[in-house]
Amino acid sequence: MKLFLSTICLSALIAGCHSTEKNTSANDTTAKEAVSRRVAVQEHLPKRFYKRFQGIIGDRNVVLNLSRTGNNFTGTYDYNGTQVNLITDTIINQDSIILTESSLADRYSSEGPAGPKLQLKWTGTVLSGLRVQGKEKSILRLEEGYPEGSYTFNIASYQDSIKAIPKLKNSPQAVISYEYLTPAGKTPEVLWLDKQLRNIIKILNAPSWDAGIKADAKSYLNAYRAEIPDMKDEEGKLGATANYSRGQQFYMQYNGGGFAIVKHLVDDYSGGAHNNYGTTLYCFDVKNQKHLALTDLVNIDSVSLQKLVEKNFRIQYKVKPNEALTTQLFDDHLAANKNFFFDTSGIAFLYNPYEVASFAQGQIVVSVPYKDLKKYLNPSFVKRLELNL
Repeated sequence: MKLFLSTICLSALIAGCHSTEKNTSANDTTAKEAVSRRVAVQEHLPKRFYKRFQGIIGDRNVVLNLSRTGNNFTGTYDYNGTQVNLITDTIINQDSIILTESSLADRYSSEGPAGPKLQLKWTGTVLSGLRVQGKEKSILRLEEGYPEGSYTFNIASYQDSIKAIPKLKNSPQAVISYEYLTPAGKTPEVLWLDKQLRNIIKILNAPSWDAGIKADAKSYLNAYRAEIPDMKDEEGKLGATANYSRGQQFYMQYNGGGFAIVKHLVDDYSGGAHNNYGTTLYCFDVKNQKHLALTDLVNIDSVSLQKLVEKNFRIQYKVKPNEALTTQLFDDHLAANKNFFFDTSGIAFLYNPYEVASFAQGQIVVSVPYKDLKKYLNPSFVKRLELNL
């Protein structure tokens, strides 16, 4: 049982990240955090990291948040007004990889055609290559960078397990795993963000991330051990449904402008026909040390917002105007929920399995573009994101 931890940019020298400079004015001697951050060249792509990239794909500017643990890559970026997720396709060698674009729902389903692919080559501080969609190819160049208002993170993973019957070779077992991000640095804002992330997985009062994760894992495994007698059939045997598992993962959805949006995925199996999973999004205004509510972004009544959500659901999920929403949803309406995130193109709402549709529908994400919300947006939010509306 081991805890793996690597600092973002690993051997990167983040010059000036927490240095200060004094104003030369006699009336202002307040120390300010320097905003220039240089990323050192890394000859090979590390085996474990979170990196923020910005650059171009074709003629479009993009910002990509990419995490890696071992051979598993997970990323997200905005392309052509649509939030796109990236998952591992092929690892060619230590510095050449292929990632596949997917939606949140696609992560749990192999059905449907494969999405476009990013063919990437690491060259020290840059990912270069091609985005390939059918016969269409776009040149890409993404450089690692952390401008003012973005944050660096550590990434760590942990796993533990126990057998239901220790002496039995092929005994059912319980496995618990974590993949999580911890903010790097000691500024008040970063320490505040660290506290919020620890609170998400309920280890706020633990002396450290390490201790908190281990204690949480131990509690889960002890609960499994206590359930074993109730899992046995009439013959005293344990079936395949006694193989329990629980995984928690943190990913960066957005990192910039003094905002950090973290998605927390929990995937759990505790018997039954299938696993249960869900994603919760946390929008943090790190600059002002605030957990954002939807009212911090828009001033709109629930009826008007519901109409916009339903309009865009029909567009994005190809439901015709004369068709009822019940062709895909439980009900013939779709209200906005509190599980939202934003980027430079709009505000999106995520609905987990069974929330508004069947498990087979997966996670549903509806993006409402800023052009639909223009008259409702809070001016301060528009200014922070530097939206050109």
